[in-house]
Amino acid sequence: MTVAAGMLLRIAALAIAVYELGHTLGGMLLGKSRGPDEDALMASFATYRFDVMGSSRSHYDFYRGEGWYLSAALAAMVVMCWLLSNSAAESPALVRRLSLVIAVFFATSAALCAVFFFAAPLVLSVIASATCGAAWWRLRRT
Repeated sequence: MTVAAGMLLRIAALAIAVYELGHTLGGMLLGKSRGPDEDALMASFATYRFDVMGSSRSHYDFYRGEGWYLSAALAAMVVMCWLLSNSAAESPALVRRLSLVIAVFFATSAALCAVFFFAAPLVLSVIASATCGAAWWRLRRT
């Protein structure tokens, strides 16, 4: 039973890794402008600055910062799922509880992707949520 849960968590880790790489490469590092209208919008985001708790920031700072923040969070989730997959046999009760937390996180991510983003992160979030949820289900008797 725990071997199957470990494999499910590794599948989740791989789906999240694809999500993380796509987001970081496509969104943060290699993303290209869609033309002058987008360039003007992003320039206006960058030039309008305001005070936030003693720091001067722009909407562009928040946009880019949140993008990098998501990349870091996804990378941490990859590591967490992989480490949990290795611990399913030794600590099934702990892995069960943490698998549920991650499943709920990615279910929420899927809902947000459906409303605000597009298919690729939605599908990968569903896979991560389903596989973590299935690992939780497999470990439910521990």
